[in-house]
Amino acid sequence: MLGAKEIQAKRKIFSETDKSMAAAFKVLSDVNRYRIFRILADQPKISVSNIAKILNISLPLASQHIKILVHANLMEKERDGKKVFPKLEYGNPFVQAIVKTIQQALK
Repeated sequence: MLGAKEIQAKRKIFSETDKSMAAAFKVLSDVNRYRIFRILADQPKISVSNIAKILNISLPLASQHIKILVHANLMEKERDGKKVFPKLEYGNPFVQAIVKTIQQALK
């Protein structure tokens, strides 16, 4: 049985990162959002309309999924002239870890 001091010490491992990681897992639990993430990991510059065509979903639905991924700090939007392309947020270490995991799983 753990004592009060040991319990307090164990609680110190938790942080705000836990909440953001749990939120990211929740966002990626939707198969279309995971597939969008995977498409962008494989092909970094692809339009939203092409993503929608690949997934056989509507353009508004693809845009909504991307909006959720952007809000979760897993993606960002990059403007190229009149077009806007989603891209992975590689500044987020969690994104880097997910991409690495996907690449290893597909070997």
